[in-house]
Amino acid sequence: MLLDIKKIFSTYDAPVKVSEELDLSKEDFPGYEVPDSIHLELCLVLHGNVLETELYFRAQAVYECARCLERSQQVFDVERSYPVRQADLTDPDAELPFTEDGQLDTKELVYSELLLEIPTVLLCSDDCAGLCPVCGRKKPCACTHETNDATDERLSILKQLLS
Repeated sequence: MLLDIKKIFSTYDAPVKVSEELDLSKEDFPGYEVPDSIHLELCLVLHGNVLETELYFRAQAVYECARCLERSQQVFDVERSYPVRQADLTDPDAELPFTEDGQLDTKELVYSELLLEIPTVLLCSDDCAGLCPVCGRKKPCACTHETNDATDERLSILKQLLS
């Protein structure tokens, strides 16, 4: 959705509230997907010549754990506030994604905020131990092999040098 910020500046008489459902399921996210629609809420209030823009949405990310590769999901609540001035509408380096005619692209804004909010390494839990290097199962496993002393015999000369 494109929100006409330029028009809000010129015809403002009360706070503007916007609710929108966004579908980002087809967007390309690094290492995760957002399968469900996102409910976005925006509140815009003019204070002098600054339009305070409050953003809130909740998104569910579905991903494979970086340690154990199990499919997991996590919910992220994103709440941001942006001050917008009329000069920002034509500034190519503005913080928000404005079009040339002063409209705010809400879908691009939510996409950008999700990229910044969701960590690059996603785990199923903080204490995930990962996979066993011997048997390949999720730790703790029933594997009885000692992995600490198991060395490649080609590297045994290095172990002798360290002794």
